[in-house]
Amino acid sequence: MDYFDILGKFANIVQILMFCVFAWATVTLLIARKNIEKRMLLLESDEKNAQSKRRIAIVIGIGKNPIASVEKFLADNKWTDIPTISWISEGFLQTKDYTKAMAEINNLRSQALKLGVSEVLLFYAGPVDLAMFIGASYSDWVPIKVYAFSDAGTYEHRITVGREAARLCTLTDELVKGLEGKL
Repeated sequence: MDYFDILGKFANIVQILMFCVFAWATVTLLIARKNIEKRMLLLESDEKNAQSKRRIAIVIGIGKNPIASVEKFLADNKWTDIPTISWISEGFLQTKDYTKAMAEINNLRSQALKLGVSEVLLFYAGPVDLAMFIGASYSDWVPIKVYAFSDAGTYEHRITVGREAARLCTLTDELVKGLEGKL
């Protein structure tokens, strides 16, 4: 046996070992992937089951105080057990006051996070540009059910914005879906 025959056999053994390592790594990764998928499904089902367990109402009023009408709406729907946090501005805001308003609105989110909220009922009375800030600030969070004051003199659910809405489609698409059910 010469030197090249020995080297050829050694190369064959190394190839067999490398194939075994590759096969082992592939099987290990497939098993890990399957376990991760199972965990994600469990987390999603836990999250869906917990959606209505920790609801909170957030009331924001700029230029008007909607707390009384929101409390009446919650009482009419037998939701008096839902905690309410709010921020009401003193009169209409000037553009220069928006920074403070945005900080206060973000503070409401921080308060809700401390309570371990899983769903928000949002009641907002104020300018549309601050509503856009709320949408941007709260978009990748828990599901937010937006309630609007209707012509009937009470609130009605207009749209639910959640993580999926923020990731998969535009807010306009969500609004259209919400309005299609009302028409």
